[in-house]
Amino acid sequence: MQYLSDVNLRAVLSVLIGIAGGTIEISNAELYDAMLPENGQAERFRVEELREGVRLTLVPGRDLNGSHE
Repeated sequence: MQYLSDVNLRAVLSVLIGIAGGTIEISNAELYDAMLPENGQAERFRVEELREGVRLTLVPGRDLNGSHE
């Protein structure tokens, strides 16, 4: 599994929001940064399918020259 479908993404968000206590506040700036990062890399997380679920991991961004932050 390399990406989450809309249905799976909504399910993951429901679980994460529940773990966080029921509410998560995200600013517009944080949303825009996640959608349009300065380094040009759109996906900043890795999705791994596990035997009993999924693992989501933040990955270091790459700048336009290809080096890691």
